[in-house]
Amino acid sequence: MNRRLLPVALLLTFAACRSTEQEGSVAEARDQNLPALEGEQSTTEKVGNTGRGHAYVRRFYEQKGRYYAVLDYVQFLKGPDAVAAAQRRGDAIAEVQNGDTVYSVPNDYYIVNENKKERTLPLRAGATFRFWQNGGNGLAQRPLAPAQVLATPPASLKYAPFVVETRQGEVVSLTEQYVP
Repeated sequence: MNRRLLPVALLLTFAACRSTEQEGSVAEARDQNLPALEGEQSTTEKVGNTGRGHAYVRRFYEQKGRYYAVLDYVQFLKGPDAVAAAQRRGDAIAEVQNGDTVYSVPNDYYIVNENKKERTLPLRAGATFRFWQNGGNGLAQRPLAPAQVLATPPASLKYAPFVVETRQGEVVSLTEQYVP
């Protein structure tokens, strides 16, 4: 009876090893792209006339030849900061591992939007949008002028957070934050 089970056991062992190799190669490919996709974490909740921060673009329009963005600033947190913020709000995922409770957040990021105040800022002449696009060569950022965005708004304009760079109260760039 044991001799009959030996081939089955060997087959299952081989299949398990093969599965681990495939998972490893997928993880390696993901890790190689991660630094380019990771973006930056919000460092402050204050929004000044000059600086960088994360925001949702609630509205984008043109008025009298000038472009405007209505922004809802947020905090984009990663790693331990994301987990701590999610724990405070009761959103962290709790798992018991070896008798200890371990907390995490999906995809290792968490967005905090404590103040839903919207700010309307003008775009400086020459300001650009950058959107993530999945093409034949993988994921890449695609720059668009405000007129192009207004003519054909990308879907991510409605739901993705953006890294907003301002100078002297004007938006100089809006870069879509990559989220897995």
